[in-house]
Amino acid sequence: MKKFIAAAALSAISSATFASPCVALDYQEMKDMSVEELALEACKASASAVSSFEKNMENLGRRGPKPYPDAQADFDQCMGQSARMERVLAAKGVPKEKIPAVCEQARATAVRPANQ
Repeated sequence: MKKFIAAAALSAISSATFASPCVALDYQEMKDMSVEELALEACKASASAVSSFEKNMENLGRRGPKPYPDAQADFDQCMGQSARMERVLAAKGVPKEKIPAVCEQARATAVRPANQ
């Protein structure tokens, strides 16, 4: 019985961890991040929003149970997070249209662990 309860708890924790594809950051966390870090997070949020949008479109095209029941909520959360990040980046001097370039530059200069 203890193993069952432990497995159920682990399952609940892991599903909660993967419940939303976007990391929820508050404004202070975003303000404390470097421009490069925030641009990378903004690019990840945008990519997650696109993925959630595609899943939502797949849901709309199906009858019966939806394969991605949380796709709309994930999309809304990612879009909101992305918009907040864009506002903070704009306050740091990075306009919306420059975010992908800053993101690519940050990816190119990112410090990689020695074993990779």
